[in-house]
Amino acid sequence: MPRPSRWSEILAAAGEEFRDRGYENATLEGIGARVGILKGSIYNYVGSKEELLLAVVEQPAKQLLAELERLQADTGQTVAVRLRELIRMQVRIFGDFYPAAFVYLQHIGRMTAPRFHEFRDMDARYMAAVESLVAEGARTGEFALATDPRTVARALVGMLDWMQHWFVPRGEEADRALADGLFAFALGGLVAGGGMAGLARSFPDES
Repeated sequence: MPRPSRWSEILAAAGEEFRDRGYENATLEGIGARVGILKGSIYNYVGSKEELLLAVVEQPAKQLLAELERLQADTGQTVAVRLRELIRMQVRIFGDFYPAAFVYLQHIGRMTAPRFHEFRDMDARYMAAVESLVAEGARTGEFALATDPRTVARALVGMLDWMQHWFVPRGEEADRALADGLFAFALGGLVAGGGMAGLARSFPDES
């Protein structure tokens, strides 16, 4: 009988190796040791460390983009509700694909090989979708932005991306509560941002 595939174990081990040691310092030997196989056995599945990095990050990246585009199309919901679902979805993917999703955030922007261009395009589409959502909220009057939608969208994404430095999955219920707390924090700025910007301008300038 054929041997059972070790692919899922290799992917999980590679995600841990890349997260712990960084792409440059990660080795196929180290990944194999985490699984309990020799380096040569990994070549039955991939041809290089670069190819393995692609495999680790591909699924969370594509799922995130697909769900974001679904939220964009759901115009039957308010912008605030869609933003809440976006943050819940982002935290869920961080949990479901931990630590692979964070490997994506840490490394993809620095990879120059042509095969990584697809992911940079995904990043651009993701940012454009968040910006569009924020701008829609400003147009409908749901949001009173402190600054332009482009800057606000980048601040929101930056808040979520920073989770790579502290987030550890704690289970579905706890992660949902965390996501809703982040949403409440963001919503406060989105709804009251315009008024707060005016108040900030009234502060004495001591520079």
